[in-house]
Amino acid sequence: MRIVAWNVNRNLEQKICDSDFCAVISDYDVIFLSECWIQPGTSLKCDWLNDEFEYKCFPRLKGKDGGLVLLYRKTLRSDAPCLNIGGTCQDDHHVCSGSYVSGLCSGGANRRCCSGNDAPCLNIGGTCQDDHQHCSGSFVSGLCSGDTHRRCCSTQSSSGSDAPCLNIGGTCQEDNLYCSGSYVTGLCSGGTNRRCCSGTDSGMCSNVKVYSRATWGAKSPTHVSTMRKPVGFFFVHHTEGNACRDFTSCAKQMRNIQNYHMATKGWSDIGYSFLVGEDGAVYEGRGWNHVGAHTKNYNSRGFGVAVMGNFMHRKPNNAALNATKDLMQCGIDKGYITSGYSLYGHRDVGTTDCPGDYLYNEIRTWSHYNTQKPQR
Repeated sequence: MRIVAWNVNRNLEQKICDSDFCAVISDYDVIFLSECWIQPGTSLKCDWLNDEFEYKCFPRLKGKDGGLVLLYRKTLRSDAPCLNIGGTCQDDHHVCSGSYVSGLCSGGANRRCCSGNDAPCLNIGGTCQDDHQHCSGSFVSGLCSGDTHRRCCSTQSSSGSDAPCLNIGGTCQEDNLYCSGSYVTGLCSGGTNRRCCSGTDSGMCSNVKVYSRATWGAKSPTHVSTMRKPVGFFFVHHTEGNACRDFTSCAKQMRNIQNYHMATKGWSDIGYSFLVGEDGAVYEGRGWNHVGAHTKNYNSRGFGVAVMGNFMHRKPNNAALNATKDLMQCGIDKGYITSGYSLYGHRDVGTTDCPGDYLYNEIRTWSHYNTQKPQR
């Protein structure tokens, strides 16, 4: 056991204590030999001691002249136990958003630990700590209980992954875009302006993620016509453009498609009722309530969904396929689509190769696909 001692010349030196002395002080974690030296037969008096210290007197170390030395250590008088569980030490007459725990704080009996919830940080593999401490990743605000300096040290986003944001139900996007919740920094890959929108959209469908027009940055339509519901047809398209596998690229595609439909084709809005990305999310186009411009002769009689990408030579990933199925089920659940609806590919009712050979062959295996063309 190694202890630190002051010698008679007041020079700090390391001493290896003998076995007898170690036996006496073995229950002390941190031990100091005080400067309070006394002569043999003199009473001990150290007025500077207070109730934050425990102290005992022992014979001086072997090899030194006679007298006594005072050993003392600081008792458990810190707030660390509370801080370590994500709490805040405060007087218990203050409001606590969590619950009070006794015995974890310094001070009087009324100063107790208000224990909060660090789950948002823990869910992304982070650690809640004071932000003056070293963090091997980056600090994220708003995910830890305690005061403003207690933040989440997250290492996941530095790997170039959006998983930390996705794990808390958020979406990584450029922070100049509308966010229906609030932005959290440090959970997304990419530049500093690419942040996690931790809010959710209005819950258009409970079984699939649907991003609202406001979230992806849609322009206002120049005209709308109200859709009469429920409808009995559902048409599947592909956009024939670029595929997308994350919110940022899908939202950009949505804005590009809307610009093309409005500026080049002269339509009042983006044509499709909904679009689907290979991120597994649905993007609101004209939605459930407005007549679309997707399938000639059937726009007022059915909804049209387009999977973003070209699927002449490959099939969309499972995330996109499942999102399309879930959207149709959502339409049934909400009364927008009849339970016995008919599913078609765009080529079934028009001269086109849409929705691509691979996607078309896929939807023909789905239960509601109808081999009989609908009447006009």
